[in-house]
Amino acid sequence: MTTETANKAKITALYARTSTVDQKNGLEAQIRTLQEYCERNKITNFEIFADDGISGTKASRPSLDRMMALARTGGVERNIVYSFSRYARSVTHLLSALEELRALNVGFTSYTENLDTNTPAGRAFFVIIAAVSQLERDLIVERVKNGLKNAKMKEAMDDR
Repeated sequence: MTTETANKAKITALYARTSTVDQKNGLEAQIRTLQEYCERNKITNFEIFADDGISGTKASRPSLDRMMALARTGGVERNIVYSFSRYARSVTHLLSALEELRALNVGFTSYTENLDTNTPAGRAFFVIIAAVSQLERDLIVERVKNGLKNAKMKEAMDDR
């Protein structure tokens, strides 16, 4: 932590994202909802990080990268997002980002899913969600492999 960061109060980072520029109202609605959440919960020291028109499949996004850089220097206390889908589309990216935030002692709250990893119940619920997501991914991979195997068998039978 730099001297400058040590002297500044940590912020709550509000993150919003839309995948297309046409979703401009969606971005504004996310930001407004997160600001209202902060007001209700008496969170006053926050900064907005917003990526407009950027796909959630991209792990690197300008505002997200800036927020993570600030978190790595000790400047972020908590990250609040509108929903998991605004933060990451990939389970792998979501899990690795949340693990990094946890290692940096940065809390994570998802407004839509009403999940706060600052609480024991929130952390447990997150692990359950992650496990179910992994199971779903594994089942999809298994079905794809079985589908390919069946297609090859059908092709072999058609060649006879």
